[in-house]
Amino acid sequence: MLLQLQNIVKGYGEPNTHSYRPVLNGLNLEVSEGDKISIVGPSGSGKTTLLNLMGAMDTPGEGKVLFKGKDITSYSKQELAGFRNQHLGFIFQMHHLLPQLTLFENVLLPLLPQGKSISREQKEWAEYLIEKVGITGQRNQKPSQLSGGECQRTAVVRALVNKPELLLADEPTGALDEENANALTDLLLTLSAEEGVTLITVTHATALADCMDKKFQLKNGKLVDSLKG
Repeated sequence: MLLQLQNIVKGYGEPNTHSYRPVLNGLNLEVSEGDKISIVGPSGSGKTTLLNLMGAMDTPGEGKVLFKGKDITSYSKQELAGFRNQHLGFIFQMHHLLPQLTLFENVLLPLLPQGKSISREQKEWAEYLIEKVGITGQRNQKPSQLSGGECQRTAVVRALVNKPELLLADEPTGALDEENANALTDLLLTLSAEEGVTLITVTHATALADCMDKKFQLKNGKLVDSLKG
């Protein structure tokens, strides 16, 4: 099992006071290697909170998050940073590219925290991905010179450059028009299959959600398997 969430409870505000707002309540999920999962739900239901817990960017109030059987909720901040860099890739609704860097420089950013110079093999892998998503001709351009679809494809390459085992996507098509959204959906599915990456996306987009092998609805702080009704 790649990822397990066990009895996750998460809320905001001071517990046992009127300011406390529960978001996740006894949530459980098991993710196997190679799974393609979508999580849907209305705004405010806790989708992004859940994704942040999966991605070790937040900690639950109660419960455990296990990655390959190891409880990452017990990791230090330094251990969590290393874990994210080595095992996870992130795609957000907004691409979050650094405007002063070129497309290629933005793609290479996740390789820098490893404390070593970027190898020829890593650069070749980055070049391969850039070619794969069709933005080779823009590799030396800065984000202001790219279209929204090109920026989001750059963000996908950046998320994959470390060869993550788990790719987490938060509304990845939300800022795109229908044509670019469909193209990005196809790209994510293709890269996930070809590179063996487990994919979890939270989204409002029905077209994206319906393309996944497993689909869950976040309801009353728990996940309901939409495919089983």
